[in-house]
Amino acid sequence: MPTEEGSLRDALAPAIERLPEMLYRGPEERERPLTAVSSGSDRVSGYGRATLEDGEVVWTRDVVHPSDRERAWNDVQRALGDGGTYDVTYRIVTADEDVRWVRDRGERLGDGTLSGYVEDVTELKEREVRLREELDETFERISDAFFALDPEWRFTYVNDRAAEYLEIDGEGVVGENVWEAFPAALGTDFESEYERAMETQEAVTFTEYFEPLDAYFEVNAYPSETGLSVYFRDVTERVERERRLERYEAIVETVWDGVYALDGEGRFTVANEAYCELLGVEREDVLGRRAADVVGDGIAEGARQFAEEMRRDERESATLSFTIETDDGEKRPVEARLGPFRENGRVGVLRDVSRQRERRQRLRRQRERLSSLVALYDAASDVSSAVIEQTNRSAVEGRVANRLADGPYTGAWVGRTTGTDVTRVASAGEDAPRGTALATRAVDDERVVVAAESDAEGDGGGEAVAVPISYEGGTYGVLVVCAAHRDAFGDAERTVLGRLGTTLGHAIAALDRKAALLSEHVVQVEYRSQAVASELGVPASGDGRFRFERTVAAGDGEYIHYVWVSGLSDEGAVAVFEDAERYRHVRLVGERGDAVLVEATTADAHVTAAIASHGGRLRSLTVRDGEVRVLAEFPQGVDLRTVTGSIREVADDVELVAQQTVARDDAEDERVDAFGDLTERQRAAFESAYYGGYFEWPRDSTAEDLAETMGVSAPTFHQHLRAAERKLLGVYVD
Repeated sequence: MPTEEGSLRDALAPAIERLPEMLYRGPEERERPLTAVSSGSDRVSGYGRATLEDGEVVWTRDVVHPSDRERAWNDVQRALGDGGTYDVTYRIVTADEDVRWVRDRGERLGDGTLSGYVEDVTELKEREVRLREELDETFERISDAFFALDPEWRFTYVNDRAAEYLEIDGEGVVGENVWEAFPAALGTDFESEYERAMETQEAVTFTEYFEPLDAYFEVNAYPSETGLSVYFRDVTERVERERRLERYEAIVETVWDGVYALDGEGRFTVANEAYCELLGVEREDVLGRRAADVVGDGIAEGARQFAEEMRRDERESATLSFTIETDDGEKRPVEARLGPFRENGRVGVLRDVSRQRERRQRLRRQRERLSSLVALYDAASDVSSAVIEQTNRSAVEGRVANRLADGPYTGAWVGRTTGTDVTRVASAGEDAPRGTALATRAVDDERVVVAAESDAEGDGGGEAVAVPISYEGGTYGVLVVCAAHRDAFGDAERTVLGRLGTTLGHAIAALDRKAALLSEHVVQVEYRSQAVASELGVPASGDGRFRFERTVAAGDGEYIHYVWVSGLSDEGAVAVFEDAERYRHVRLVGERGDAVLVEATTADAHVTAAIASHGGRLRSLTVRDGEVRVLAEFPQGVDLRTVTGSIREVADDVELVAQQTVARDDAEDERVDAFGDLTERQRAAFESAYYGGYFEWPRDSTAEDLAETMGVSAPTFHQHLRAAERKLLGVYVD
């Protein structure tokens, strides 16, 4: 440090004079006379430092708002009694007679005087008032981050800004306990202040640091009988600035920014600890050295020229941005704000801007990711709408590949599957050849898979994702999408593409079913097996005989089976299905002669799904004498080897015993046309009513029985059934 008496204060004064706050010192008296004041007094109150220092204007008597004088002084005394420091907020009347809010922070020194600084917080107070006025506004109009808790500390609402700050799924966290979602908040002011607000039913305001997010938050919490409403915002930068301005000389030593001063020869006369830490050097190694030897000739000369221009009033301020390298080789981006000092010297403040740059880079990456995701949503929406317009599977597959390649990605292709083999049928874009191994893995694992670096094919450094095209247990192919860069397929992108795969599966399944219904000829195929019996959950041997009359797809992954059982009592027939783990909602519907009709629901239908996935329709399935016989129909041109392979994935002993091509009769064509007009729900309602005995007299099943089996209300069931009846009867009446 300089040895000349008073040189430190003289060196620091120019830097301090540039601070926007008013630093002061004075005796601890009610009138608050000030003996030393920085030039910030003019910016804060409109009064020059001289008028305050010579007593012409007394701070408490002439500046502090009359309504706040007594409270402000009492708050200072109370704080000094507790810990020797104070932090109070009150109003002042400026020299221009404007009413402003200020924050006054300081401490009692060893000689009994008070030393502190005052900053204008009018904007902060005005925002606080506006925030309180906005409490009655709807959540969508809230600009600050906001969440609400019920009396059990569970989230009831989280707006988008809060979800972004807290890095959570706003909708997904609703219903979760706040302390379980953020255990790091336990034992902090967040916990104690929230509990105090709930206990006293009084609003609380506080600022607290949250370590997991490395940020300070200003919080306003408002209790009510229904819980707690919490408004907050990130004030990390403000807190850092406040910490840099806490005290006079001590403040300069403890601020996070580096403060320095050079003499006329360009040698350091002042360098605080923060400055030395930024450079990674000791203070004694800096003081007395030329700036060029510490930061380099180019930076030192640029700073000198800026200071000269400011001295000649050619510029008002000067800022230098550069990178410094410490003795241990670490590189840090810094920003220096500087100005002239004394004769030919200069002073400045040096700041590490690593976090600011990282934050800007992170925001830029987030914007790029959001833009890509929006483009993907648009592409997925367009594809979903477009596939409805296509009349055949090839057109659907080509439209998907072209739309995705024209959108946010460099290439896409669609493959059809035969077992684990993938055959490409449509492609678009430059990177379309990539991802073959990835496609096979997605089909095998039945999930969306993203290529790791070692999986990506081709010369590019991008990324690929493979999405199974499936619906209700049937896999129709795979969609592969290629991107030009890494990390292109996050959770959100994978979710959208997964839904797109399901949409495509649904569309392809519908086209296959339509082709099967409308074809003039069909291929009838008969299979036999013993293993299928175990998949069905019924005994393959014994006295009972089981004929699966119909399997109705009820939607949402539910299937309703209508099975004729002979050779068993009513109780024995029902017991077979109740004892099998795969069945639920078992019900005895009725009886015909020596056979009874049982209705049972499952969450899957392996054999039915395998047949339907190739556009087929199950005609009958019979279990007798240890053997299962399956009769199915498929559109002409179907690859029976592929069909048989799919069924063998359910039961490996399945054997094709017969096949023949038959023509539909006119009645069948009429029935097909009529059924082709039904929605899935209408068809499910009609088939369950028909096979469940609803049209028998007396009825074997009521509408309430069938509605419960389908998992819908009775009015909804009636609505679907009536619509189906109108369409079917219209074929013969119109």
